Amino acid sequence: MLNLTHPGIYTRELESGVRTVAGAPTSVALFIGPTRTGIDKRAQICLSFADFERNFGGLYAKSSLSYSVMHFFANGGGQAVVIRLPVDGAAKAVSEINQDSSADAVSLKMTALSSGAAGGDLFVEIDPFDIGAHPYSSTDPKYDKTRFNLTLIDPATGLVERFGDLTTLAGNVRAADTVVSDPATGSRLVAVELVGAGASGPQATGSVYRIGADPVAGKFTENIEVKLSVVLRGADGKANADASVTGLQLTVFKNGSPRPSSRLEMANQLADALNAGIQANADARKKLAGASVVATLHEGGEFLRLTLGRPAETPGPNRLHDATIKIEAVTGDLLEGFELVLQTANPSRYRLGALYENSRITENSKPGSDGDAAGQPKSADFKNAITLLEGPDAFFNLLCLPDLVRPSVKDPKAPHHTDPMGVYAEAARVCAAKFAFLVVDPTPDVVDITSASVWKSTKVPRSTHAGAWFPNLRVDDPLRPGSIVSHPPSGAVAGAIARTDNQVGVWQAPAGTDAFLAGVYGPSVEVTDAEQGLVNPLGLNVIRRFPIYQTVLFGSRTVDGADALASQWKYIPVRRTASYILRSLSESLRWAVHQRNGEELWSQLRLNCTAFMHGLFRQGAFKGVSAREAYFVACDARTTTPADIDLGVVNVVIGFAPLKPAEFVVISLKQIVQPAA
Repeated sequence: MLNLTHPGIYTRELESGVRTVAGAPTSVALFIGPTRTGIDKRAQICLSFADFERNFGGLYAKSSLSYSVMHFFANGGGQAVVIRLPVDGAAKAVSEINQDSSADAVSLKMTALSSGAAGGDLFVEIDPFDIGAHPYSSTDPKYDKTRFNLTLIDPATGLVERFGDLTTLAGNVRAADTVVSDPATGSRLVAVELVGAGASGPQATGSVYRIGADPVAGKFTENIEVKLSVVLRGADGKANADASVTGLQLTVFKNGSPRPSSRLEMANQLADALNAGIQANADARKKLAGASVVATLHEGGEFLRLTLGRPAETPGPNRLHDATIKIEAVTGDLLEGFELVLQTANPSRYRLGALYENSRITENSKPGSDGDAAGQPKSADFKNAITLLEGPDAFFNLLCLPDLVRPSVKDPKAPHHTDPMGVYAEAARVCAAKFAFLVVDPTPDVVDITSASVWKSTKVPRSTHAGAWFPNLRVDDPLRPGSIVSHPPSGAVAGAIARTDNQVGVWQAPAGTDAFLAGVYGPSVEVTDAEQGLVNPLGLNVIRRFPIYQTVLFGSRTVDGADALASQWKYIPVRRTASYILRSLSESLRWAVHQRNGEELWSQLRLNCTAFMHGLFRQGAFKGVSAREAYFVACDARTTTPADIDLGVVNVVIGFAPLKPAEFVVISLKQIVQPAA
C-alpha cells in the first residue's frame, strides 16, 4: 500500500498473478532391501549404477535389490533412491580409541554406519598436524591435545573422507561428534561418539619422528644405515612375528653420495631406500605383498611420518595395511645429521573393529558380523521401512521390493520372508498417499499360468496404485559368468516405465513393442496368446517375447484392472497421469495457502491450473480435439461456498479426459463382390 504524503508521482509494481506450475518428476524409483554395504536405513540418491556401486558396494549375490537397480538403469531409468535394510542379526563394527594422555580413558567411540562384516573393512587415520595445535611441543605454545584431524577410508568403494581440525570440546562447532555424525554433511562411513569430552584426543596413527636439524651441503663420508621393522598383527591383535619384517638392515644414503638439499628430499630418499630394500629382500617382499612405505612431512617439515600405503581394494583377512612402521639406527644417531627423534609409534591406521595389543584401541572394540546366512533383513523390517515413508522422506514415484519375494534357501518355491503380500498391501497404501506407484513381483511359487492366475486372484492386495507383472526374467549373473538366473522383474519394469515417461510422457502406457526390456534373455515362462487371455482379464500384466521385438511388457493394467471390478483406474497410464497432475499441483500451489480467499485468489488459481492443463493437452496427454473437450478447471463461488470460506477452504475442481491404451486392435476384413459386367 502506497503512503501518499506529498504531491508528486508515485510508482508501484503489480503482480501478474502468473505462477508457473512445474510438472513433478514421474520416474524416480525407490528400492528397499539389503545391500553389500551402505548406510543403514538412510535414503541415498543414485543417478547411475556407478553411483550405486560407490554408495552400496555394487552387485551382491545375497541382494536381489542390487541386480534390480542394475536392470533399472540398463532399461532407461535415470534416478533411483535406495534404502538399505540391515540384515537380520548383523552387527556393526565398533572401535574405542583411548585418549593421548591416558591409556585407560576412552576418547572416541567410532561405529560403522553400515552393519555387517564389510564395516570392518574401513580404516581410520588420526593426526594433529597443520591445524595450529603445536604437536609434541612442551613449551609455549604447548601442544593442544584436544585438536586433531580424522581421515576415513573405504577401500571397497575408494571413498576417502577427511575431517580437519576436530576437537573434543563439547559444544564447539568443530566437536568431533557434531561434525562427523551430521546426517547431511558428515561421514557416510562412521558415526562418532565423543566419550572423553574436554579431555585430550587420540594419538596420531603412524610413526612420527621430529627432525632436529636442517640438511648441510656436502657428501656423505660413510654409509648411513637403518633397521626397518614392519609389525603385522593377527586377528587377536597380537604381533605376528612370522608375518612381520623385523630388523631389516638397509642403506639409506651411500658413502660419497650428495647430501639431501632439503628435508623433503631427505624424506623422499628415505622412502625410496626403504621400499627398494623391501623389494630386494625376497622374504620382506613376500610378507608385504606389494605394499610400500610412505613418508610425509608436516608442520613445515618439522615432523616426519611413516606409514604403510593405503589399501587400494577390499582388504583380506591378512592384517597388512594397519602395520606399524619403525626405523632405528644401526649405530649412533638415527639418520646422522638430521637428528631424528621418535615421538610416537602406532599402527599406520586403525581397521575399524579390529583389536590391537599394547595400543590405544580398547578391548571393547569388535568387528562387524553379517548375521543371517541368507543375507536378508527381518520380514517386519520391510513393513516398518515402508510405513516410515509416510513421513518426510525421499521423493519417489515407483516403489520396488525385489527381495521381498526372494526364495528360501531351503525351498526354491517358498518365499524367504513371511507374509510378503501383507507388506505389499502396506506399500500400496503408502503409494496411494504419496501419489506413487508400486511394482509387484511374483512370489517364488508362481511358476506357470495356473499358479499366476491363483496368485493374482487370491493373494495380490487390491490397489489402483499398484501393478503386478508375471513372470520373472532370465538374466545374466555378472558375479557368476556364464550363468543365467531367474530374477524378479520390478527393476527392469521400473526402468521401462521411466524410459517411456522420458520418451513420450506419463500418459503413455508402458507396454507394447516399444516397451522392450534390455539385457534379458526372455521371460522365465513363455506365455502364449491363449494363456495371456486367461490372466489379462484378471489385471495381471504379462511379460512376453516375440520374434524381432524380443522381450516386451505386454500389459498395462493396475491391480484393480480386472474386468469384473470395472474400475475407472483400470489402466496404469490413467492412474499415473492423475497422480502426476495431483502431485504437480499440490507442490506448485503451496503459495496459495493463507492468501485472501476471494475472487482474486480464485482467478489466479484458475489461470495457473489452466495453463498447466493446457500444456499437457498440447503434448497429447488428453483425449479430445479441443481444450474444452480435453479438460476443465473450475474455481469460483460455485466450488467455494461461503461455508467453505468460513472454514478456510478453497476448492479447485479439475477434470480431464484420459487417453486409454488400445489393448485390443480389431481388424475387420471382407471381400468386395464386383457386379457382373
